[in-house]
Amino acid sequence: MRNIFIAFIAAVFLTGTASAADNVKEMFSQGTVKGEIRLLDFTRDFEKTTNTRSDTAIGGLFYYKTAPLKGISFGAAFGTVNDINSDDDDTVYGILQKDTDGTHTSFSRMQEYYVQGEWFKTVIKYGAQEIRTPFMEVHDLRMLPRTYKGLSVVNNSVDRLTLSAYYITDSMGWSDEEFISLSDAVAAEPGGASAIDDDKAMAIFGASYDVPVDFVKTNVQGWYYNMADVYSQTFLKAAFSKDFDGFSLYAKPSVLWQKSVGDELNGDLDTHQYGISGGVKTFGFDLTAFYAKTGDDGIVAPWGDEKAIIQQVLAAGRAEETATAVRLAYDFGKLGVKGLSAYVFYSDYDVPASTGKDMTETDYSVQYAFSGSLDGLGLRARYADISIEGGEGYKDIRYYVTYKFAFGGKK
Repeated sequence: MRNIFIAFIAAVFLTGTASAADNVKEMFSQGTVKGEIRLLDFTRDFEKTTNTRSDTAIGGLFYYKTAPLKGISFGAAFGTVNDINSDDDDTVYGILQKDTDGTHTSFSRMQEYYVQGEWFKTVIKYGAQEIRTPFMEVHDLRMLPRTYKGLSVVNNSVDRLTLSAYYITDSMGWSDEEFISLSDAVAAEPGGASAIDDDKAMAIFGASYDVPVDFVKTNVQGWYYNMADVYSQTFLKAAFSKDFDGFSLYAKPSVLWQKSVGDELNGDLDTHQYGISGGVKTFGFDLTAFYAKTGDDGIVAPWGDEKAIIQQVLAAGRAEETATAVRLAYDFGKLGVKGLSAYVFYSDYDVPASTGKDMTETDYSVQYAFSGSLDGLGLRARYADISIEGGEGYKDIRYYVTYKFAFGGKK
């Protein structure tokens, strides 16, 4: 598998280059800087005996990328998470780290460091990098997004078609300070093996195509994931939308298959998930209904996912689960309040008694993106109420203050 990637890169190098910077000095002086400063406060308050989890922290992400010289550029990113008087009587939520005494601990890390080549609408990147595929992505829900080590190749040579290939060996989660092998990440999943002795990489191949039809806007995607001697996965999805006078309709069906392969180092796995969402947008309102059905085993998804239903806390994917949901969102820009939006999102997750407990989640979210002189500043509040039949429910409350910035580039 690795030889295929090496041969592809060699072929691209031999076909020629295109340059932006004229020399090494310009390569660095014309580089770009962007980032986001984040202030977060997350709390999970349980109804019975489980201790409250909470973190308050400030930090963020800082990215630097050189200008390309003959198609080659370099990039690096730094992430930091800093405690702001979190209550050590509360359990660490997971934004911060915890020390050996269980108290809240700040940390920093290198988020990205890579070399990139871009020729003939093909981007090749090697090193630590953030990637975005349906079942291995940044999953940017806390202070720092997930990040990965490996090789990525993304090609847009054919109009409307994006082809992607990845060879990933390591990952860092939201609060990790160092990379861990993908094998360790899989073994740490609920129901996973206690350990997988051999380090296994993930090979990913994907295609996304915007179908050139006038009647309905259509995108189709197909993705294949293979982790030797652990599991393989096929994911297909489509997105359809149609605008009418005053409203629009849309639908997003998807299907997922997962199966253990080879030596089955993480145990036997043979499952699937069918799902569909669809709705209508009109007068600022967006009403969406969801349905998901999961097979005999739970979905393995250590690195972010596109399960058919994903909420603030819960997501469809337990063994033999049937889930339904409805979400109503509103864009207050239709009333003249540009940047303000909100939604309410309710889901019901049903499983057989032999598999687990039925659960429901109701989410409320409101956010505001400033414009003008405060462009880049954002505020958000989220509240989730999780009910577990015969179990301990809880409330999950999250507050965000964020500021995005960018500068640099060719003058």
